[in-house]
Amino acid sequence: MSQHDYPELTEIAPEHEDAGVQPAAADSEPEGAVLELVERGHRLALALPVFAWPCTIGRAANNDLVLTDPSIGPSHVRLHRQHAGHPSAGQYEVEVLDSTNGVWHDRRHYGAGERFAWQPGQRLTLGRGVQLNLRSTAQPLPATQHWRPFSRAQGLLTGMALVLLVLLSAWTTWLGATETGDLARQLPAILLWMLGGLLVWTLGWSFMGKLFTGVTGFWRHVCIASVGLVVMALLDVLLSVLGFALSWPLLTRFASLVSLSLLAVVGWFHLRAATLVSARNLALAMASLLVLGAGAKLGLQWQTQKRLGDNLYMSTVLPPEWRWAPTTSVDQFIQGTDSMRDQLHNRSQLEKDDDEEGDDSGLD
Repeated sequence: MSQHDYPELTEIAPEHEDAGVQPAAADSEPEGAVLELVERGHRLALALPVFAWPCTIGRAANNDLVLTDPSIGPSHVRLHRQHAGHPSAGQYEVEVLDSTNGVWHDRRHYGAGERFAWQPGQRLTLGRGVQLNLRSTAQPLPATQHWRPFSRAQGLLTGMALVLLVLLSAWTTWLGATETGDLARQLPAILLWMLGGLLVWTLGWSFMGKLFTGVTGFWRHVCIASVGLVVMALLDVLLSVLGFALSWPLLTRFASLVSLSLLAVVGWFHLRAATLVSARNLALAMASLLVLGAGAKLGLQWQTQKRLGDNLYMSTVLPPEWRWAPTTSVDQFIQGTDSMRDQLHNRSQLEKDDDEEGDDSGLD
């Protein structure tokens, strides 16, 4: 193709450009910002890039950002950006226009006609709770979060966990059965309560996920809850067997604290799936709740029963073949009961004193 075929091209794109005309430098492009409309604390509902200043926000249709909340004024605020050459170049300023409800910023309320500086990363509250974030286009973006959809492997893991829950329920029901036919009579009701409780628990977390992230994640929460229940049940059985086999009473007396710790871990996984809070902050929160819960449980246990442990040692008798600890002679067993006799005597004396104090207070 030549210039003779299309002579009009020479008028648009001459063969030799004027040396005095230089392309606009990239640095001269105006720096923009992104207005992020936030609702319910974390969910991003709208993002508006802004490159023309000033920028108006309000309920009227002629604003740059139109909000439909009835507590927003027709022209609520006007955003300014100081250009090059100004002492505060690059900074953003909010001008409150003729609005009834004004603007909240940094725990301070601004009415119509007032101005204040707005830094990127800070939150602005308009009307009765419409929140805006300001993010400069010059700011580096955070790392992209990994999105892991519910996979077939997770589905297989969930199915295996549910089957194990049913088998564990049948096994514990069979161990506690005292008559023929107890398993067939009790197992359906136990499974109904267990699966119903699991469904209610999962729906609660799914509703929380929908509220804070916009995604329910139902099957993800089912996987977390079912696997957590299986791990807790297996660990409880393992601690009971090891405590009996090795003659370690502490493994059974404090098994509830282990279950409480596992419950905190399960809660951490649920919160990770239902909120946008960082994993570190969630871990600190769950660890604090675990310490408070364990302390309260131990304190109540000591106040009511004068012991820290929950379950009594060998409350469930297992087959003698499972015991690995060396046997003791009759004389050693009798000598070991002396300390037990003293403990029981002290405890009975304390209970007697408490009863006498209660009777005296009643007479008063």
